[in-house]
Amino acid sequence: MPAPERRSVTAPVAIPEKSVAVLPFENLSDDKSNAYFAEGIQDEILTKLAGLADLKVISRTSTSKYQSKPDDLKAVSQQLGVANVVEGTVQKATDKVRVNVQLIDARADSHLWAKSYAGEAKDVFAIESEVSQGIADALQAKLSPNETNTLAAAPTKDPEAYDLFLKGEYEERAALSSRKGEAFDAAASWYQKAIARDPHFALAIAQLAENRLLR
Repeated sequence: MPAPERRSVTAPVAIPEKSVAVLPFENLSDDKSNAYFAEGIQDEILTKLAGLADLKVISRTSTSKYQSKPDDLKAVSQQLGVANVVEGTVQKATDKVRVNVQLIDARADSHLWAKSYAGEAKDVFAIESEVSQGIADALQAKLSPNETNTLAAAPTKDPEAYDLFLKGEYEERAALSSRKGEAFDAAASWYQKAIARDPHFALAIAQLAENRLLR
């Protein structure tokens, strides 16, 4: 009589303690066209955290389908394979901005860190750096000197150029979704305006080059 077939049992994959997903930030601005600003802040914080070797950070592509504040945070964290989740809201009115960010241990539904910022829109670089550093500290991430400098770095010294760049990034994401040539052209126009403000804006230059290749 043949021996019964053995079924292999796969052990559940352990979720790293220093894993995090940055969910889409909610735009609380009265002017809904400021959605680009909320997305831009979220994206820059995610990019800064993703540059830290001691953290596992989920890509924006994987988190974009989720709500800013999902009803079942534990289920979302399990789906993404992370222990922690970052939620945020952004409110922009002319040259004023308010940003609220919280880091949550999704498994225990407990707050690890939270911060509220209110100031001028030109201070967005400092806000992004402080949020990223606060999250890294709360997760006890070990940073190299270069990583510490990267968290504090700003892509340009011109806040207006950065705002134009964020509008370009917003349009670029729409273009990647629609794959329409005119959508890529709209993004390119914003990148070009950002570069006109700051000819040394390397990130905008790089994004414009990629935009033209995709066009």
